[in-house]
Amino acid sequence: MESGVKRMNETKFQTVLTIAYWASIGGLLYFLVRYLLVWTLPLFFGLAIAALTRPAALTLTKKTRLGEKSAAIISLLLFYLLAAALLGLFLTILLAQLYELLDRLPVLYTQNIAPLLDRLAGWFYGLAGRFDPGAEEGLERFSQAVSDAVRQAAVDGSAHLVTIAAGVAAKLPMLLITAVFSIVVSILTAANYRAVGAAICSLVPKRWQPRVRETQRFLRETIWKLVRAYIILLAITFVELSLGLGLLGFDYVLPVAAVIAMLDILPLVGTGTILVPWGAALIAGGDMPGGIGLLLLFGVIEVLRNILEPRIVGGQIGLHPIVTITSMYAGLKIAGFVGMLAAPVVVMLVRHLSTSEPPSDYMPEHA
Repeated sequence: MESGVKRMNETKFQTVLTIAYWASIGGLLYFLVRYLLVWTLPLFFGLAIAALTRPAALTLTKKTRLGEKSAAIISLLLFYLLAAALLGLFLTILLAQLYELLDRLPVLYTQNIAPLLDRLAGWFYGLAGRFDPGAEEGLERFSQAVSDAVRQAAVDGSAHLVTIAAGVAAKLPMLLITAVFSIVVSILTAANYRAVGAAICSLVPKRWQPRVRETQRFLRETIWKLVRAYIILLAITFVELSLGLGLLGFDYVLPVAAVIAMLDILPLVGTGTILVPWGAALIAGGDMPGGIGLLLLFGVIEVLRNILEPRIVGGQIGLHPIVTITSMYAGLKIAGFVGMLAAPVVVMLVRHLSTSEPPSDYMPEHA
């Protein structure tokens, strides 16, 4: 009897210790993510880029006579040159059209927004006049106040956006330093990849090192596949929007398509958040072809997205939409935008570690 009670007490004690252990780990992870992630983000970026380009470096080593370090550095340089060329070309076109759009924003209000407001106001006056003829004067004063406020917002919007652009430009030196630091870290890591990996593994007990290597492999493959899949989806959506808006005769196609394509990546947003209200407003304003064209463009994009996304992301580890949205919201509250992007990967990693078999050379604690 006493031995049974003793075993029960030991079991309870072990349970309390386990809960305290995982609570401590959770608190430590929260502190690291909440306060240290921003400071060490360039380091993690550099390590991640070096890990993502590792397969290309190994392939280059096998197919040429280059050493591992030389192949790693060449792979990184090609990656950065390609990324810089694409980013520079895109930003040049985007900023040129965005500058022109900001310059013409007050004119766009006069030519497009004001006539639409006048048509809507006239329709509303007629509807209200049928019920209360005396209400038309008050509605007209209210409508004039709203119109003046919108007109002033359009004028002030240009100056405000220019101020925002100036603030972003003021942060460019720090962003440049961060980018240079990340590039240097990635080059040093890629050139000494095995040594860096061994140093990281040495920080954990030997019995956990096979699990650490398995985790590193899973993270590298998962992140690379996710990044590649969503870059492809983003590019497809951007091309569809650019072609569609261009064929419909709209101005400033590239900046508008870029903004809508970026919104399409976010959960619960999508292209319909912009295209559907935009198309409805054009139809209400009398531009039937433009409005119907935007609604058809939205339909085509959604159909193609539903066909292509399972094929492109089908090889990835899937999460239920509720789990994805919840984890992204929690990551956003804890670590901002970076946390929102990293949270689904963390959830997938936890699920992988809890469901996968340990590596063949894994040594449990009691061994």
